[in-house]
Amino acid sequence: MTALSVPASVADPDGQARLPLLGPEDPPPFTVANPSGRAPALLLADHAGRAFPKSLGRLGLGDAALDMHIAYDIGVEWMTHRLAALLDAPALIHSYSRLLLDPNRSLDDPTSICTISDGVVVPGNRKLTADDAAARAEAFFHPYHRAIERTIEGFLARGISPAIISMHSFTPVMRGFQRPWEIGVLWGEDGRMAIPLMEALRADGIV
Repeated sequence: MTALSVPASVADPDGQARLPLLGPEDPPPFTVANPSGRAPALLLADHAGRAFPKSLGRLGLGDAALDMHIAYDIGVEWMTHRLAALLDAPALIHSYSRLLLDPNRSLDDPTSICTISDGVVVPGNRKLTADDAAARAEAFFHPYHRAIERTIEGFLARGISPAIISMHSFTPVMRGFQRPWEIGVLWGEDGRMAIPLMEALRADGIV
């Protein structure tokens, strides 16, 4: 496994830098599993981690909240490592809790930094300034997405159009709704992978 660490500082309104969000003892923004994988595929685990930097603490939340799905996709880190090994594919695994900033949302999305998640109030997100949000983007969003871009560019430079597989788990109950599904397969306009996958799952009696 390889890792990348970048400095990320909070700026005061007068432009003076404060302490960096990520210190030397904090985990890197993301890790790379199986970087030399030979499969024409890239696994992404946007919500795998539930780390918090020392500079921000745990946003005023207790252990119970941080063990819930609101903090991370439960089981996805192990599942991504396992699938990367089975496919022999590289994987980018985000290290930090999505409660700090959701790397699966655009930065202008109102749910990028949530003040409440599945009924749980997040005190540390309630009075953020634009500078606070920008510092979180520099720490938790941009390094990860730059790595995704570089990895895809590396595939394309070798004449490979990689399959992009985004790994997520979902809670059985959300906002009081009991979800009946065992597996979710989602895609946008291109169903070349998703539709055969669903057919294979049905053939195996999994769904």
